[in-house]
Amino acid sequence: MEQAFFEFNSKLDTEFLNSIYEDDKEHAGMVFEQFLQSIGMQLTEIENSYNSGDAEFFRKKIHKIKPVLSFVGLTSLTQQAEVIEKKCHETTELKNLSDLYTGFKNKLEEMIPVVEGDLVKLKA
Repeated sequence: MEQAFFEFNSKLDTEFLNSIYEDDKEHAGMVFEQFLQSIGMQLTEIENSYNSGDAEFFRKKIHKIKPVLSFVGLTSLTQQAEVIEKKCHETTELKNLSDLYTGFKNKLEEMIPVVEGDLVKLKA
């Protein structure tokens, strides 16, 4: 009997995920798990860097998380992070990025349970 392909949550970039994991559930599970283990600390670091007011420090923290987002299917957030990163070069006042950053942060926090749900399914 032919094994069915794993179906990622439709809120994630399923096309991208299928292209990089090619139904390797074990590898996808490892990456999703690693993401979930580190995202809390990364969000804290990003928030602290934003609150510090140092645009370059904040930009570096956003840059660090950017590729990881794609590996769990959050490519739209990768694109948002790219915009934030570029805007950091254009301003010294992080408050000018408040709307961008708040939208990014809220969407990421909203999507973490989706990633968690797929990790449970990947390990099943």
